[in-house]
Amino acid sequence: MQFRFWQFGLLVALTAIAIVDIQGYCREPRLIALASAGYAGYALLCWLLRHAIRRFESRLGSVLVVAVYAVAMGGLFLAATVAFLVFEYFYLGGKLL
Repeated sequence: MQFRFWQFGLLVALTAIAIVDIQGYCREPRLIALASAGYAGYALLCWLLRHAIRRFESRLGSVLVVAVYAVAMGGLFLAATVAFLVFEYFYLGGKLL
């Protein structure tokens, strides 16, 4: 697999964002592990979906495929973030109502 220059830049930027985000949980090792595993899983899922979606590019067109991919990954990231925040709330002793 060959990387383009902008992909390395994006990788560095996303890694920096993940590190800064995870540093907010430095007091709770389990939350650090959960956030780290979540970012690693999301990166793996992005890579797998990127390779799986290529077969639809000739039928749907590049722009539509990229749009569907971006919407799907954005929605998944939003759902994972909400799930993590709910887990964090209850883990830190939050009570329901």
